[in-house]
Amino acid sequence: MSTPSPDELRGADELLEEIRREFRAGLPDRLEKMRSALEELARGYDQRAAEGFYRAAHSLKGAAPSFGAHELVEPAATLAELGLRWYEGGAVAAGEVAAALQVLERLKAEMQRFVSRMEGGAAV
Repeated sequence: MSTPSPDELRGADELLEEIRREFRAGLPDRLEKMRSALEELARGYDQRAAEGFYRAAHSLKGAAPSFGAHELVEPAATLAELGLRWYEGGAVAAGEVAAALQVLERLKAEMQRFVSRMEGGAAV
């Protein structure tokens, strides 16, 4: 196998930067999916909302470290654990949606710090 040329390396760097930009740009959508699912669950248990909430939180927990967003892992993991419990258990216990909303606000603040760190001040 041959050594990549400088042009090939630049192309790979550009591709990685594009993927990082897409991850950062997608953070508001992830946050909104989770918030929307919580609003639905606050009105009453809905399996699709619980599953969507779980999947959004779980995928963020898994993807964040790959992009250096380590500050997102803990709140996303907490939300994913709740979402999985709701999805598998078929119910949301009293007070859990309110607790999840608090964690979601913490996640939003961490997203803003991450974006600010990566892009010099842009907000989520």
